[in-house]
Amino acid sequence: MKIITLTSLIALILMSGCSKDEAETTSNTQQNTNSTSISNTTNVSSLPGDNFNLETLQIETSWNTPDRSTVSETASTFNPTDFFYMEDNNMVFESKESDGKRTELKERPGEEKDLNVYKKLEYTAKVDLIPENGVTIAQVHNRGNGVERPLVRVYIDNDLKIKFKLSNNPIDTSTYTTITGPEYIEGSILNVTVLIENGVTEFSVVTTSGTKNHTFTPSINWNSYATSYYLKAGVYTEGNDTRPKISFSEFVLTK
Repeated sequence: MKIITLTSLIALILMSGCSKDEAETTSNTQQNTNSTSISNTTNVSSLPGDNFNLETLQIETSWNTPDRSTVSETASTFNPTDFFYMEDNNMVFESKESDGKRTELKERPGEEKDLNVYKKLEYTAKVDLIPENGVTIAQVHNRGNGVERPLVRVYIDNDLKIKFKLSNNPIDTSTYTTITGPEYIEGSILNVTVLIENGVTEFSVVTTSGTKNHTFTPSINWNSYATSYYLKAGVYTEGNDTRPKISFSEFVLTK
């Protein structure tokens, strides 16, 4: 017969408690593996791609071009520069002040899908130096042949209201459907979510002034381009007076 002494019993209880705590810690760690917010500031790299998951993304910028034309670079390994860098643990994008200039993250070629395939972009950011005519901060775009404009863009207008704008025709002239959301206070925190599934695009924006959600269904004019949608986020200038800047504290693309 085994005799369990008081000392042995206490040791068993302590070991059991430690095992439970370790299991809970492991579980919590696994649940947070997809987060791209930075909580440990002691190990923040100067390379944005080391701090945020940018594996399937490119940087598209017109910073060094003479007009609106752009160049694209691999985002995950792109070195810090004047328009893409880390600041106060945030991933920062800047655009020059000329109308139509931009610095954005976009899904690289080959990542296009139709609107029935699940994708979700979520970010937390602040926007500074908003141009006189506003700035675009997120888009559902399309790489179909001849497409001239995004399906939907999210922008801060010149009245500082967040707005969603649906294009009803991808080529030639188009009419638009515009949904007005809450006011944005320059430099404050906002949360943007873009969800694609079941043939529609769902948008949500939260500012210190309120929340707006809206779902868009493309018009039949987009049917020929149904498999070519991709996501973008950053700063696309709509003015000539200042250089807009967006600072991401969280940026998560799920697909």
